[in-house]
Amino acid sequence: MLAGQPEEIAAFIACFAEPPAGQVAAFVAGGRRAAVARGDALVALGDTTHPLYFVHSGIIRYMLILPDTGDDVTKDFSFGPTFAASFGSAVSGQPARVGIVAVTDCVVTRWPFARLTALYDADAAWQKLGRRLAEWLYLRKEDREIAFLTQTAVARYGDLTRTFGDRIDQVPQRHLASYLGITPESLSRLRARLAGRGAS
Repeated sequence: MLAGQPEEIAAFIACFAEPPAGQVAAFVAGGRRAAVARGDALVALGDTTHPLYFVHSGIIRYMLILPDTGDDVTKDFSFGPTFAASFGSAVSGQPARVGIVAVTDCVVTRWPFARLTALYDADAAWQKLGRRLAEWLYLRKEDREIAFLTQTAVARYGDLTRTFGDRIDQVPQRHLASYLGITPESLSRLRARLAGRGAS
């Protein structure tokens, strides 16, 4: 029996908009529930199928490969419950430029991304949902860019731990360091320094 209930999806949608209940129920019922193992890709770089996921439980990361070095870098994290997709590529119809990988074991529900966009003409509330999801993603992106320009790595790490709490401990250090823009060794020293302050 997979963890996570379909009701979580409707509740999450209701945080952004309130489409007709029957349409929401049909949308939820049309999704396919699955378990995703740690390290597996939900969206691989270059994918053209453009799935939309609802992550019931677990942690995912958005990643890409730097062309000059071949390094795997982390663009963002998401913690369930939440929607997930390689949104920019899904909207533009281009091969996925950002991959999505399970950091921990996850339970997800999956639809073709086009299933959501097809609903935009069904009711104005679906358009509202799409707009608010886009606004939410934009604000996250802007906050991250401002943090890189105005904050130290220590401050960025503090923001991350305040936002996600102990769940951040489930993220491998190399991925967390990549997200913060520092080396794993620097992150290890940073954590040790903060732990020392807490013990004093």
